[in-house]
Amino acid sequence: MSSRPLVVLIGACSLASVVVLGCAGVNGGEHGGGASGGSVGSGGPTAGGGRNAAGGSPGTGGVPAGSGTGGSATGGDSGLRTDGGASADAACSQLNIGILGNPGSNSSSNFQAWLEARGTSARRFQTDDGTPLTADALRPFDVIVIDLPPRVYTADEAAILAAWVSAGGGVTSMSGYHDDTSQDWRANSLLAPLGVAYAGQRVWGPVTQFAAHPITTGLTSVTFTGGYGVSDLGTAGSTRTPIAFLPANPGSLAVAYAVTMGQGRAFVWGDEWIEFDSEWSSMPQIPQLWLQIFNWIAPPKRCMLTGIMIS
Repeated sequence: MSSRPLVVLIGACSLASVVVLGCAGVNGGEHGGGASGGSVGSGGPTAGGGRNAAGGSPGTGGVPAGSGTGGSATGGDSGLRTDGGASADAACSQLNIGILGNPGSNSSSNFQAWLEARGTSARRFQTDDGTPLTADALRPFDVIVIDLPPRVYTADEAAILAAWVSAGGGVTSMSGYHDDTSQDWRANSLLAPLGVAYAGQRVWGPVTQFAAHPITTGLTSVTFTGGYGVSDLGTAGSTRTPIAFLPANPGSLAVAYAVTMGQGRAFVWGDEWIEFDSEWSSMPQIPQLWLQIFNWIAPPKRCMLTGIMIS
């Protein structure tokens, strides 16, 4: 478990050419504002300069005095702001991620370490087929990433996950591991209450068709290697929106859905290659996608991934 120090926001948490060093805000695609918050003093009553707060752009804050080294680099009077311009009254807290299941088939994949290195707490759980999924197991987490589940889950276990989502939890899911639906589709047992499921034959990308959505902003091409389409089950109790597609005959095949249910959100993606470090290093839109996924599904006032270049 890694600790998450308070960090400075350089530039703004937007899709301009900036390094995102931590965003906070409210759920609803507005995580990560802070266009103006904070000031760096040019002197002040104490050696620390202006008033400390949590985030914001450098400015000229602080009350001029005879000596001092300027305001804190981490704040000022304005504090954090959401994209809508409302001031946030507290710093964001560390995003706690639970990775449900085992790593994918790529031997160089180290998804958990990659997340932890970017300022989150990430822990794998449910890695064997004998451990029940309980409300207590989900309670420590803000977000659950369904990787390769060890088994098919019961309807009662799926209901526990659905209740956790409805109460404000965030979920993202992947598939396409073994060209074997008895393993690749185990996540369907957990996703059923959300109203979506993996289905059909294996398909290849890249994905180049995107609907307008906070998760897809700025994306033009994302790798997709032997994954599956995602189907809408028509289940009551959730709102499901297809947001990424592969060409198909006829029309287009949905390979990603954004889901809202109660106070929570989910993103369901038909492939698993977005978790492999070979893709992170060679395809900058992969970390951009993960940043935008977590921005959208995470509860309010959670710090986002750090050190990700958005181009």
